[in-house]
Amino acid sequence: MVCISSTVWSQVFPVNITPQVIPPYSLKLSEYSTSVSDKIILNLLLTDITESNRQVNLKFFVENNAGLSIQSTDVVIGANPIFLDGGVPLRLSNLDLQAYFEFQNLRGISPQQYSVPLPEGLYRFCFEVYDAKSGQQISRKSCTSVYLVLNDPPFLNLPNRGEQVLMRDPQNIIFQWTPRHLNATNVEYEFTLAELWDNQMDPQAAFLASRPLYQTNTFATTLLYGPGETSLLPDKTYGWRVKAMVSDGISETSVFKNNGYSEIYYFTYTGSCAEPEYILAESKNTTTQKILWQGVEHIRYNVQYRKKEAENAIWFDGGTINEYTTVYNLEPGTTYEFRVGGQCLDNGPYTYSQIYEFTTTLTPDEESTYNCGITPEIIITNQDPLSQLVVNETFTAGDFPVTVKEVEGTNGSFSGWGYIIVPYLQDTRLKVSFDNIQINSDYQLLDGVVVTDYDENWGGVDDISNEIDAVIDLTEGILDVLEDIVDKIREGELTGEDIDAVLDKIKGDLPADEIKDLQEMSDQMNTLEDQLDSAETEEEKKKVQDQIDALNNEIADKLEDVKDKISDLIIKAIEKYYRQNKSQESNLVSSYDAVYNFSSSTTTEGASQEDQEGVIEEGFEFEEEIEISTIPEEVIQAFDVQEKYHLYFFSKSIAENKEDKETVRNFIDKALEIEIDLPKIMKQSQDQGDSEDNTINLLVESIEKALKGLIDKYKYNYLEK
Repeated sequence: MVCISSTVWSQVFPVNITPQVIPPYSLKLSEYSTSVSDKIILNLLLTDITESNRQVNLKFFVENNAGLSIQSTDVVIGANPIFLDGGVPLRLSNLDLQAYFEFQNLRGISPQQYSVPLPEGLYRFCFEVYDAKSGQQISRKSCTSVYLVLNDPPFLNLPNRGEQVLMRDPQNIIFQWTPRHLNATNVEYEFTLAELWDNQMDPQAAFLASRPLYQTNTFATTLLYGPGETSLLPDKTYGWRVKAMVSDGISETSVFKNNGYSEIYYFTYTGSCAEPEYILAESKNTTTQKILWQGVEHIRYNVQYRKKEAENAIWFDGGTINEYTTVYNLEPGTTYEFRVGGQCLDNGPYTYSQIYEFTTTLTPDEESTYNCGITPEIIITNQDPLSQLVVNETFTAGDFPVTVKEVEGTNGSFSGWGYIIVPYLQDTRLKVSFDNIQINSDYQLLDGVVVTDYDENWGGVDDISNEIDAVIDLTEGILDVLEDIVDKIREGELTGEDIDAVLDKIKGDLPADEIKDLQEMSDQMNTLEDQLDSAETEEEKKKVQDQIDALNNEIADKLEDVKDKISDLIIKAIEKYYRQNKSQESNLVSSYDAVYNFSSSTTTEGASQEDQEGVIEEGFEFEEEIEISTIPEEVIQAFDVQEKYHLYFFSKSIAENKEDKETVRNFIDKALEIEIDLPKIMKQSQDQGDSEDNTINLLVESIEKALKGLIDKYKYNYLEK
């Protein structure tokens, strides 16, 4: 028997080597030799600690699975000598290894391949270490794998290709693009704007043939072309392009297709076609939004929308000739960006609004709601924070002026609520809220979102005109109206314009002299509010605001005084009616008692016994409906006694409780139900120049009618039978 023993020994190399490729990964080998930033890191370690100053050479390989194999030559011209000390790691980068990446020191690649990006795919960057004296390999072949891919250049968003851009004063144009790189970091963008002189030439060709009007670099994906840049000319066409690049300050890294250049977009700078205004989104259900706006002499509209902050989100379009459109098939609970463009000429470009946003609801049972989604206009150049914002001041958010009704905060950051006016909804004032928004010294929204607090019952609507209509309801009475209006004025809820509207509504109920005085105060309020808008310093604003607050209290005091005059004069008339009948009080009581002491044996002429039993029984309570051919004189007298009794004691109860304003107000309100408007009768008498005594006499007559009418309505309903 023969036994054969075999042992396999793995070779142990004295040098360990670890390569690393640093992203972004350049696809051109030439850039590894010219870049001044680290692109490859190579760590070497001589494990024999007894050795020192051992000189070594390297061999470099680039390989892929498609058969590409590139390696350095045996003799690398211009390579720096490399020395290793035992136990001491050595770190090399492409800055130290530039010679290994030069074309003259590479095999397996042509000059054309060397100057262009490598094909996309998975690559291995490998190194081997050789002893400089013996040429013996003293390390394993160590590799690191990277996936080389060329990224897409940016996708241009705003302004869109061929659209119109509205002229603004000061000049403010927003350019926006979407990055599309996957493995690139620290990406910088070169923005170029050029005027296109030849309108007959293709815009892209005209752009390439034109000298740049403006060029700058930025790391942001939005650029503001503001008043500090060269002014653009009206009705001229301009082209723009963005180049994405990764640079170390000296050289660029090839990680983008088309050298990083985007498409070329162009737009017309115009002042003749305005953008749509007052844009709102109305949520219909979880997947549907109705978008509304107000046009400015447009013939057609285009609505664009897309998901917000979604990767590579594209704009969807929808055209319409109406000033509204409905967007379907949205995703529930998702925020979308949208804008509306208006077309002024047939087949002409669109002028688009700024970008707004809405969020679809999550549950299907939610009611239809408005969502103004007012975001700050990023075209704003003034970044100075507003030091103070007070009630009744107005700041702008998009197209909408927001009137502040409650606010807290300082130094540019504010929270609270107010309202916006929507012209195409009959000047409806929608209540809006804001939380930690930023406002600049020009009262413009800089950061944050203003949103509506709308519900289907208009509970969140601060529509002052609707409130005035609701408050000034004739079934309530002028005293109730004045009390509600006084409360609103004292709380600062009404502007001068609102007070004008109130006075216009109630001028038919108050004496002309009082209305005249109130109107003068309202005019003063409007003047002060104009001064507040034009005030430049915080000190001036505070001074004017203090005057507004004082005038509000003065107007409220005046209305309180008018309300008291109305009540006092009507009370005097009630007291006079009461005094005229006071001497008859004992007789009225006796007669009234006698009515209720009628004997059941009372007979009625022309009526049967059965009829008599149903007519009068213990206080004239009819037990069933009967027919009476002739009303007995005794019954008529009894009714007359009852009426006089109730008229007198009705007036007495009011007169003796005249200090209770609620009692008087209730009587005045109830008189309206039978079409007796005591304040208006008083107004007409005073407007005619009547004395107070004559006015009181007119009121006494009307008060008696009111008392009778109320007694008939609430006490003797059975007489209708």
